[in-house]
Amino acid sequence: MAILTQRVQTVLTDEQYRQLTHIAAETDKPISVLVREAVEAVYFAPEQEKRKLEALQEMFALEAPVADWEQMEEEIIRGATQ
Repeated sequence: MAILTQRVQTVLTDEQYRQLTHIAAETDKPISVLVREAVEAVYFAPEQEKRKLEALQEMFALEAPVADWEQMEEEIIRGATQ
C-alpha cells in the first residue's frame, strides 16, 4: 500500500457531502478513500490504459513471427532448460 503523504482540501455542496456520506456508509469506506478512488478512476486509470494500448500497438507493429501455442510453449521450455 502506498504511503499517503500529501493532503488535499476541497469544498463540497451540502448535497455532494450528503451523497458521499451515504455512499461511505453503504460501502463501509471513509470519504477520503472514496475521493482517492474517484481520482484514480477518472484521472489516472485512463492514462494507464492508454499507455498499455500504445505498448500493445508497438508490439503488434513489430510483426514478429508467432507460432501456435504448443510450439511456442515448447520453444520457451527448451530455451529455459538449455
